[in-house]
Amino acid sequence: MRQEKRTETITYIVDESYRIQYMSKALMKQFSDFEPGEICYEKFRGREKPCRNCPLAHPNRKTDLFYNEDQGKWLKINAGEVEWPGARNCHVILAKDIYEEDMDNLCRFVNMKKDILERRNPGKTEKNKLTGLFARISFFTQTEAFLRVNETAAGKYCLVAIDIEHFKLFNEWYGQVAGDKLLREIGAHLNKMRQEFGGIAGYMGGDDFVIVLPNDEKVLENLKCRITGFVRAYGGHTGFLPAFGFYVIDDISLSASQMYDRAILAQETVKGNYAVRCAYYSSDMKTRLENNHVLLAEVQAGLERDEFIYYLQPKCNLNTGKIVGLESLVRWKHPEKGIVAPGYFIPVMESNGLITELDMKVWEQVCQTLQDWIKSGHKVIPISVNVSSVDIYAIDVVEHFKNLVRKYGLPPEYVELEITESAYVEEYKVITGVAEALRNAGFTVLMDDFGSGYSSLNMLKDVNVDVLKIDMKFLKMDENTMDKGMGILEAVTRMANIMGLRMIAEGVETEDQINYLLNMGCIYGQGYFFYKPLPVEEIKALLNDENNVDYRGIQARKIEHVRFKDLFQSELASDSILNNILGPIAIYDVYCDNVELLQVNDKYCLLVGQDPVDLAENVQVMEAIHPDDRKKMQNIFQRSFQRLAEGAEGTVRRRREDGQYIWINIKAFFLREQDGHKMFYGAVRDVSEEMNQFQKLMFYQNRGN
Repeated sequence: MRQEKRTETITYIVDESYRIQYMSKALMKQFSDFEPGEICYEKFRGREKPCRNCPLAHPNRKTDLFYNEDQGKWLKINAGEVEWPGARNCHVILAKDIYEEDMDNLCRFVNMKKDILERRNPGKTEKNKLTGLFARISFFTQTEAFLRVNETAAGKYCLVAIDIEHFKLFNEWYGQVAGDKLLREIGAHLNKMRQEFGGIAGYMGGDDFVIVLPNDEKVLENLKCRITGFVRAYGGHTGFLPAFGFYVIDDISLSASQMYDRAILAQETVKGNYAVRCAYYSSDMKTRLENNHVLLAEVQAGLERDEFIYYLQPKCNLNTGKIVGLESLVRWKHPEKGIVAPGYFIPVMESNGLITELDMKVWEQVCQTLQDWIKSGHKVIPISVNVSSVDIYAIDVVEHFKNLVRKYGLPPEYVELEITESAYVEEYKVITGVAEALRNAGFTVLMDDFGSGYSSLNMLKDVNVDVLKIDMKFLKMDENTMDKGMGILEAVTRMANIMGLRMIAEGVETEDQINYLLNMGCIYGQGYFFYKPLPVEEIKALLNDENNVDYRGIQARKIEHVRFKDLFQSELASDSILNNILGPIAIYDVYCDNVELLQVNDKYCLLVGQDPVDLAENVQVMEAIHPDDRKKMQNIFQRSFQRLAEGAEGTVRRRREDGQYIWINIKAFFLREQDGHKMFYGAVRDVSEEMNQFQKLMFYQNRGN
């Protein structure tokens, strides 16, 4: 008879004598007669000695698979050291059932399929056919044998873990054949280095490699340069760079698996950092790992006690500030620490397979809230929830949300689903298929954090989403890269508008950003300028005043904007018409204390009384500005750079070709920066008559006084 699936994670804590100090509620259901201090292998399995793969025998092992012969099933085990009152050298153990039909999905994330096969068929597979290197278990066996032969090896060898970052994206862009070729070539490079310097090389599955080499600075630098240079030349993209984790083998009593775990800990510290691509293992990394295990036990208890809640952050119309939607953001209502932000606990939950359990709790709470609001007679606006790629592989997300809205009697358009851009990049075909199925079921799908990863504008034409959330980090760049960020934002906005995609900017914090977004054609935003994430009851109070809400939500259809670039490039307007529309204009190059003319139109030439040939010989604008107004002229450009959206303006005196000074008003807008030169657009007009009248008025007022 087939055993019923248990999807929850069980937790228990044992001391150095294998005595059980704590059991989670899920485990207590099976062992209701439990008494603290019972021996774990006697209690759980009726055995007289510890299990062969017991984590206490491998105290540094982070994650492993364990086959329970008694029940004929696989378990995924997470283990780590933890402090427990009144007991010594305790370990927290987290276990979850793995079933055959779930194995493929699991292997997508942990690359364990080779490991599982070798455990089932020990000795059958020694070399990986794709790379020609030792497979996982064989590598561990060979490394331990190598170190036993070299009894004085401590400190003389280094184990290096190598990962090709964003390899799934490489496969998506260049194809599986090219990806396999890349892996074969890396295998060949490692095999050659093993032969040159003496050592052992392995392929751990996916895009993970490992090699043991002499602990020599020149040898290890050779390894980094050789692999990095090859991958960069092969992929042609900075995102496809290897990350290296080094563990100097100073303790040969450790298992090879433990050594590899330490190298992986070092490697994880450089993931996503393109300035630093390698790191050495240090003892504080192990401490952080142990702290994570303590946190993991707390998180598991928090899940069981329903301590996780959610806050809501409004999405707003940038013009009016009215709320058009809400996003749910998880919080931990900790019994001692109070409200804890997700940055503290999400990474641990993601790395230990608990994130889907957390997400499902939040989804349920959101649907319950919407139902409560409807029953109490309140008008409802959509609430979005976050869906990760892990969720999509762990459960049938489409059916789960269908069941949720059916259970709570909700129209599906009230529950919006935000899927991160990185999920589309890493698992494009699977995620887009799920997104399309959700849309067909009536749900609104948003692509979250667009621009934070490796997405391309070209990808927008294929995505099955309703709303694009663009990341405002582009406007948080320094002054040397600001123009690039602005250019990317404008390109994304333009393409989204062409495709009819609705769009919202997240992370809006300043009025300047709002003005810039509105000028680009983006009219919806979310961020601290409007509201920080708030408790549900505070949001409910906001929504009670319907003047705070725009029930139309985020709309795609709006009156067409005038696109000046299109106007300039079309046959709708001649140069003469455009000159009359724009008036005198100039493009200025500002650097150090210099202001030079780069381009002007005919109206500008008429204003200053010079033809283009004369202006070409007198490009230094400051020489034509009245000496008393030159600082004011510089200040106009400085303020324009600081206020990107609205620019800056001022009035100065400029000398014409005939030697007479005229008053001109300049409205300047920053365009871009390159090599220390800032480019500005300037709209110029003659205000001499106004200034003369003003001066006469001031003269008579002063005379009267």
